[in-house]
Amino acid sequence: MTPSGEERGPGAVLAVLAMIAWGVAYVPSAWLVESWPPLLAAGARIGVGGLVIIAALVLLGRPIMPGTEWGVVLVLAITQSALFYGTTFIGIAEEGAGMAAVLANTDPLFVAALAAVFLGERMVGRQWAGLVVGLVGAGAVMWTGPLWPPSASWVSLVVVLGALAWAVGTVAVAGRIRAGARPVAIAGWQMIIGAAMLAVLGLVFEGVPGTTGPRELGLIALVAVVGSAVPFALFYVALGRGAAGRISAWFFLVPVIGVLTAWPLLGEVPGPRMWMGLVLVCAGLWMVLAPPRRRLPAP
Repeated sequence: MTPSGEERGPGAVLAVLAMIAWGVAYVPSAWLVESWPPLLAAGARIGVGGLVIIAALVLLGRPIMPGTEWGVVLVLAITQSALFYGTTFIGIAEEGAGMAAVLANTDPLFVAALAAVFLGERMVGRQWAGLVVGLVGAGAVMWTGPLWPPSASWVSLVVVLGALAWAVGTVAVAGRIRAGARPVAIAGWQMIIGAAMLAVLGLVFEGVPGTTGPRELGLIALVAVVGSAVPFALFYVALGRGAAGRISAWFFLVPVIGVLTAWPLLGEVPGPRMWMGLVLVCAGLWMVLAPPRRRLPAP
């Protein structure tokens, strides 16, 4: 289940590296929430990551202004930074990195569905089928039994709502980002602003972290650089070297890597529901995101 040969190349390599970085970041994020509360941990990750992105732009002599309205950046900061990462870290803290990796990365499914409804973007039959397959997979992960009436963990629901928030942000600003917008700068600023929101919420509802030593600071630096700054940069460079649809098709790797790294490093042994959910979510992501194969011309 990999994109076809047309999608392989420099852009695809960079995209795969970005997905690997996003996927492996779930384990150190889980280590961080052992001593830091989730909202503050999430804020630290994206805040430092955003600062690294802006600093890198300065060092490279690139513009740091987003090139679009600050209102757009604020919407993305609320939806894709504060809500998405806040709920993801709550999921990591309460039910583990593997569960969060699978459910948080359902966001492309919601983007596709909302774009079809509100932006009039056309989805082919395979994509609609993929949406159903992916959501069934998410349901398998969320389900706690019995068979009827259905019940789900509130934590998993929170993580899915965070994925939905990401999608809402994407669709809400789709028509407002100008041609001259700078995606990397937008990513940096939305992360910094979102981090400030999470810091306020965390200090109000969670209090000051009990422990802040070299271990915590090292983990923050690790998840900020490896889990945020580097993959964002790789992904946007990849988009410049290949079609967006083909680059995005590799997103199914993120939950796979998240679950498979959490297994040995955190002792999170996937159960039958997790395996089924992982397979179905990944299949759904690929069906929704992978571009249709081109038909060969008749001889």
